[in-house]
Amino acid sequence: MENKPESGEEQDLGGQADMDWSTLRVVDLKEELKKRNLSTEGRKADLVARLKDFDASKPSIVGFTFVMALLYASTLFGIIVAMFVFAEVVDDARADLDARDWTTVNGTIIASGVDSYRETDGNTTYCLRIEYEYNYENETYSGDMISHSLHSNTYDAAHCDSKRLNANDYPTGENITVYVNPIDPSQAILLPGWSGLDIGFKEFILFPAALIICIASARVLYALTRGYLKALKARLHH
Repeated sequence: MENKPESGEEQDLGGQADMDWSTLRVVDLKEELKKRNLSTEGRKADLVARLKDFDASKPSIVGFTFVMALLYASTLFGIIVAMFVFAEVVDDARADLDARDWTTVNGTIIASGVDSYRETDGNTTYCLRIEYEYNYENETYSGDMISHSLHSNTYDAAHCDSKRLNANDYPTGENITVYVNPIDPSQAILLPGWSGLDIGFKEFILFPAALIICIASARVLYALTRGYLKALKARLHH
């Protein structure tokens, strides 16, 4: 005699991986299939096989979902980082281009030097530090920026590079032309416009390429997810 679930009993769809579906009647098997939005067509053996396939697919679905979540999260993180870095480069470039309209005054280099820093990867970063004075409307100010793009926020230096920099490019006592922000005279740079932009291969190629790769990865992941779920649905509805 076949077992029949008690009337009104609710069965947990997530806890029936070890269920012996062959003990249920056809009408009960069809009811279980309806709960899972699966086809109810076929003989009893087909219905049982369909439920067993569904149970067997649940661990696969959970694992696939976890992997996809990690991949989506890492891709999203990469896109956000690329966007922030690119936005910072664009903001610095815009500031340097706007500085072409700043007021020019005479100034003097009062200090310059190069510091070196050993990075965790074993490479060395060289940072040029300068300080200059200038007068604006009978007030004396000091500055330490060559341009917004060249300035290093990490080391708070005028310019940092993996190549050794030369402090003699800005020797102490040299007379210079300073571009002063008329709205805030404490803001000044030495190289406005395109001459002050630190845009090379990395900014023109690597950053956009990284963003394109992240977007392409997201599209590939989306296509893989749809393909997997479509194939799984087709197998369960056979």
